[in-house]
Amino acid sequence: MTERLLRTLWRHRPAVLMLAIVASNAAPASARKAQPVSPPAPVSAPATPEQRAAILAAIDAAIAAGRLDSARSMIGRTLPIDPSPEFQLRLAELALASGDIAGAGAQFTELAAEPTLAARAQQGLGLARLRQGNLPAATAAIEAALAAEPGLLRAWNARGVIADRQRDWPAADKAYAAVLAIDPRSVAALTNRGYSRSLRALYAKAETDLAAAAAIDPASSITQTNLRFARAMQGRYRDAFSGSTKETLANDLNTVGFAAMARGDTEAAETYFNRAMSLNTRFDRVAWANIEYLRSHRKTQLDPDSVLAGDRSPGPTPRR
Repeated sequence: MTERLLRTLWRHRPAVLMLAIVASNAAPASARKAQPVSPPAPVSAPATPEQRAAILAAIDAAIAAGRLDSARSMIGRTLPIDPSPEFQLRLAELALASGDIAGAGAQFTELAAEPTLAARAQQGLGLARLRQGNLPAATAAIEAALAAEPGLLRAWNARGVIADRQRDWPAADKAYAAVLAIDPRSVAALTNRGYSRSLRALYAKAETDLAAAAAIDPASSITQTNLRFARAMQGRYRDAFSGSTKETLANDLNTVGFAAMARGDTEAAETYFNRAMSLNTRFDRVAWANIEYLRSHRKTQLDPDSVLAGDRSPGPTPRR
């Protein structure tokens, strides 16, 4: 019932909180935490195997760290003199990371015919289809990738995301466990599994995963938001603000307010929304919409059956 209520509340868009699953087109946590890599010197002839490996590693690190201009520059310098399939694959990965989902999908589809790239290209194609919301195509590509190369971490993460969207909890657990068996410090897998457990109202277990992810990568705002939500859904509002800063407090108040609203604790929710609004004018419209939503549903006290059965009015639009 809790999951149904949460989905209903989100459908009505009452808060700025979006429990976003960690994007599966990101590289594994171990890659994302890598130190910046200096671009290799440009080469004047096709790269040797050693040069090629160094350049590819530098490109991978740049994409994983979000340094897309650096990755684009390295690919642009190298591809004309070494148009090998490996560099074509990085071009597709760069398109995916840059948000050119259709272009990335087309490139991955073409590269899937390369025997040495097939599994990784299918992984990329699955991620692109997942970003497009095409679950059947995403599932087919991800399953093909894992059948060919069972150690692909991003494919397993994507498999978990797909399973969560299908509410196939055993499959989700299996997918995230597969990632963590290979990389126990995967922030993506820990955060995604924490989110998955929140969907099932397993908030204490969700907190364990999310706290572990936050300890590895304290800068991840998605992890921190989900951790605050999991704690607040256990009624531990004070704990939910642990680590809040002046810069994040207004958003954190809105997150905890949404959790309080989902729990039916309308007085606490209104208090948090009002405070968020007073701290940051950026939250005026959203926080006010949350308060109005609360007031309009005070008679039902957010009773799940009442909301699900009778309320179909459109709710406030979230920030994008």
